Amino acid sequence: MEPFSGVGETVLPRPVEALPTPALAPATRKLADKLIERFAMGESAATALAQAVVDPSTARQAAESPERLRVPGGEILAIRAEVWTRNVIPDPRNPRIAPSRRHPASNLVGTSESSRFRPLAEPVAASGGRPELVQRLANQEHLAWAAQLAKEYVLDHNDWRESLRHQGVMTEVWLAATAFQHEDGTPGVTVPVTVEGSSRVTCAHDLLDLRSADVPYIRDTAKLRSHIRKLNEAITTAGDPAQIDPDVAVTVRCERLPALLLVGFEPHDGATTDFGVAVKSLVALRHVDPPKPWGEAAENEALADAVVDEIERRKLITPAKADWLRGALTPDQAKAAGFNDDPSVRAAAIVRLFAERDQKIHAAVRIAITGQSTRKNITTKLLLDVASSLVMRSVPEVDARKRERMRKYLKSAFPGELAKDWQATFRGTEELAQAALTEAAQGEPGVATRELAARSAYPLVINGQLTGDRGTQNNDQPDRRHPGEVIDRMRSTPHGVHQLKQTLLDSAAGRRARKVDETGKVMQNDDGRDILVTDADLRRTFPPAGEGPSPTPAPRNTAEILGNALHDLATSIHAVASAVKAVEAVRGDDGTRAIDALGADRADCEAWRTVLQDVLFKLPVWQQRSVQRHGILTEDPYDLDVDSDDGDRDGDLDDAGVDLDDGDVEPDAGEGAEPDGEKEPEGPAADV
Repeated sequence: MEPFSGVGETVLPRPVEALPTPALAPATRKLADKLIERFAMGESAATALAQAVVDPSTARQAAESPERLRVPGGEILAIRAEVWTRNVIPDPRNPRIAPSRRHPASNLVGTSESSRFRPLAEPVAASGGRPELVQRLANQEHLAWAAQLAKEYVLDHNDWRESLRHQGVMTEVWLAATAFQHEDGTPGVTVPVTVEGSSRVTCAHDLLDLRSADVPYIRDTAKLRSHIRKLNEAITTAGDPAQIDPDVAVTVRCERLPALLLVGFEPHDGATTDFGVAVKSLVALRHVDPPKPWGEAAENEALADAVVDEIERRKLITPAKADWLRGALTPDQAKAAGFNDDPSVRAAAIVRLFAERDQKIHAAVRIAITGQSTRKNITTKLLLDVASSLVMRSVPEVDARKRERMRKYLKSAFPGELAKDWQATFRGTEELAQAALTEAAQGEPGVATRELAARSAYPLVINGQLTGDRGTQNNDQPDRRHPGEVIDRMRSTPHGVHQLKQTLLDSAAGRRARKVDETGKVMQNDDGRDILVTDADLRRTFPPAGEGPSPTPAPRNTAEILGNALHDLATSIHAVASAVKAVEAVRGDDGTRAIDALGADRADCEAWRTVLQDVLFKLPVWQQRSVQRHGILTEDPYDLDVDSDDGDRDGDLDDAGVDLDDGDVEPDAGEGAEPDGEKEPEGPAADV
């Protein structure tokens, strides 16, 4: 045993006491019968909980008046009891590790030890309304692998071992009877599992030199009784508590822990929440606050899974579709199941699902999110943030720092416009782009341009060709717009539609997007090499509405000279707007606006109005000329039927910028004709 160090030196160790003898079989049986009778629990689940309890008689009395834990949709019934640490296990799906999981959609499963198996699926409620959970496994090794990943994360990020050595587990863990079902034919086993992840049980098992994944298969009351007897003999032999072997003391402190046994659920009238959903809600409510929050990435992962689970539970999508959306299918498996293997198409389907206005889908999304989070308002931004977590599951392996940047940028890459009506049609790229160009010719941005925007966001961000705000140091970004604002601007012009189309074609061919001109032709440099599009290119080519064309340093033709003049006009108009705000900011002694009380010179106002009216008469004419020549889309600037973005920008990103973009010229141009990236329409997709 190591000597006390750090905080251990200032903490008075918990006195070591002799452990109670594990209960005899008749007492355990009575408690199991009580759980079956009182809470309609299944035989295996009731027995597993009863065998874990230290004092079955006390637990039987508590079952007469269980504690009630409020969750959205009803109340969970719980029994407070002390349990044997060796008869329970921590959650092998610890939610804290969700952002680091590699899903089949990324095609990385099986490529390394950390992705040897697909992630364990979320446990679901047992059939018949029983207060139990069901966890499906490929085999015992699948459980061992998942439990080891969770353990490594806990010991690296939330290590309780030093505290447990001196104090043991101080606060209760939440336990639910969970049945592990094996796909390889191994008989199922049921064991109490800590539904909240529980770093404490993980650390206690480590101090007991116990592999958590073995617990469901090795529980033996006779061996436990023999083990406890030996520990008590060591305590008795030592006599003086100060003389007890330190290793024995640590073991004794960790052999028991307080727990709340989740044994029932009573839904509110009319609520459709089941035991599995209620448990998820309870866990989420605990982890909203410190000391160790999950973090935004893990929270969004949990919310995303909850949404898909709820929609599937209500039979609004098929189980196969749910697996595809979760990223539980490899690209080959997705194709074999009748779904599209293109991650851009999957991204659009996910975004559409989360922003769906269908009342049944929306109700499921709302229930899932409010059941996991205390947020009062479900905004478009929140929905798209959560959807991006599922989209990220298709990303190939990159280092953690770059992956986190991708996650931040992707969150803001889907325009708020996607909350309007459109469908994830699964059309081929050429067909979709043609429909978008048709909308441009008609002067109305619509469903095709929205779908094109939803698909294009994924490759642009993942390939580092469109990023979020990178700060100021070593940054060539012309503006600080979110990626979604840039994409929204792109879809409003034929040139932008051509660029989004090229992005998808190049992505399907396994390459980064190349820059195109206004006709959609790939641009080349003086050496005849294709030019890759960059973040700065996109922002300059498709500036914010009202900024005018990007200025040309040395204009060579009429269009460039006119572009510079229009840019100067835009600058002047912005200056006028700022000057008006400055005038209205002047306050009198009573705090009211001075201009409202004193006004401005009549002659000046008449002259200014004449100039402004002349400009206002000309703008619609110029706009119509542009529509006639280019088919530029014009939208109603007063259309406010969608939740707007909150305007916050990720200013905490490193000022050095990102290293996702490694060049602006395609190194191997001239590869021949590009595939059109078209996919056949997907039949199963129609079930959304």
